[in-house]
Amino acid sequence: MSVKRAVLAVVVVVGLVLHALQLADGWKKVASADHARDFASYHYAVHAAFEGEDPYDKATLGELAREEGTRKSVHPYFYPPPFLVSMAWVRPLSLGTAYRAWYWLDSLFLLATLLALIRWRPGPASIATGALLLASFTPLINNHVMGQANLPVVALVAGGLLADRRGFAWLAGVLVGVACMLKMSPGLLVAWWLFRRQWKPAAAACVTALVLTLVSLPLVGLDGQARFYLDVLPGLGEGDYNGLTVEIGMFGNHSIPNFFAQLWPGGKTSLSTAARIGGGLTSLALVAGTFWWTRAPRDDLDHLAAAGALVVLMLVIPVYTYEHHVVFAVIPWVAVACAIWEGRLHKAWLAALAPAYVVAAWQLSVWKAVALEQGPALHWAMQEAKAFALLVLGAACLAVFRGSR
Repeated sequence: MSVKRAVLAVVVVVGLVLHALQLADGWKKVASADHARDFASYHYAVHAAFEGEDPYDKATLGELAREEGTRKSVHPYFYPPPFLVSMAWVRPLSLGTAYRAWYWLDSLFLLATLLALIRWRPGPASIATGALLLASFTPLINNHVMGQANLPVVALVAGGLLADRRGFAWLAGVLVGVACMLKMSPGLLVAWWLFRRQWKPAAAACVTALVLTLVSLPLVGLDGQARFYLDVLPGLGEGDYNGLTVEIGMFGNHSIPNFFAQLWPGGKTSLSTAARIGGGLTSLALVAGTFWWTRAPRDDLDHLAAAGALVVLMLVIPVYTYEHHVVFAVIPWVAVACAIWEGRLHKAWLAALAPAYVVAAWQLSVWKAVALEQGPALHWAMQEAKAFALLVLGAACLAVFRGSR
């Protein structure tokens, strides 16, 4: 074995060991938490749908939780109806049992994501970056512990875009279509395909979404489908997450609308008209500019960088971007690492990317505790630092294209 391979092997082993220690620590929190944190929303939404109730009615979910004696209230459910089909396996399980099973299933989706990215751009850079993420990227464990469902979507997106690069356009569309029906944000990738006239994967994604909607009809009837598409979904753009009571301006919201909400305050959980217009125009400009800039990727690395830039937009455009959402960023972090390793992104970018990664990887609770001890200006800078880190990451992904041209 060469020295380089030996060093890489050590890096991988260290990454896996450190991640295993984090998983063990996270498991201690999960094993003793029968309230199941955010996972309870999915669990009781499934139960409500199977019992013929409205899964989008927060009061119904809370009533089911109280009947089971697990918690007094539940966060509202605001994902597409087909998501409930994918979670139907929780039906015969108690809340705590399903939550603990999900902790380990979620870890497998993370593994699938990293393997897809390494397969996309095989080599020391992608492997070492995967190990670094496992060892130090705290949003991953945060996502596991919160019982969130982001990593299945990330795995589907990574697998779908990889399939597209390997010439399996229909499979790519199916995988991304499934991702869209779990969470709506990957629809941005379908729009990018349409912009670039990649008709096959775009059509496959749309057909998949339609088929999954039809499959979900026996579980979520026409009234429930209409409730999501006519009421819940439009409200997401205004900050009304189906009755979610978390403040938009909270410490740890890494979104662009959050900036405008602070500039032009509205309600605690809703955007003012000015903030909605400002955030909407900014988001539209970013999407249009990114689509144009990434319109002609020439190889695998360009496509990976384009995926990274689009993923960053998927993160910063919604009204809420919590720490657990940032697991999507594993895609752009692998992209910029490969670009620097291969000389397509100037090493001077490390001056911005290294501190951006440190901030992004830092445990949010510790970061917040330090920020609370600072003066107003520094406190605000630390509050928004993770959002700025995402913007730096997105800019670096776009800079890869400049290098390729």
